[in-house]
Amino acid sequence: MNVQFKKGVLDLILLHLIEEKPRSAYDLIILLSEGLHVNENTIYPLLRRLEKEAYLSHKKAYGEMGAPKKIFLLTEKGKEHYLKLYHDWHSFQKEVSILLGGNKNDT
Repeated sequence: MNVQFKKGVLDLILLHLIEEKPRSAYDLIILLSEGLHVNENTIYPLLRRLEKEAYLSHKKAYGEMGAPKKIFLLTEKGKEHYLKLYHDWHSFQKEVSILLGGNKNDT
């Protein structure tokens, strides 16, 4: 897949996956590595930036062994940002489809 395509949608995908349910960075890496072939060197900086921008917060989850994991959650600001990105993505997708010869009702 084209790297530039991935870069343009990773924020949306991360926010979507966390909106579905709170997830750890490891869970996100596993999900994204399967389809998009994205690794931790891409995901960790994005999560740090999204948290710094107050779109994400985290809580600690303690397991039976090892260090606690960060579980990422969407903040209210993050939910608003996610909905905007989601709307923008669908509008963009529709316009690209039209320009590539698709029907306005294809999306």
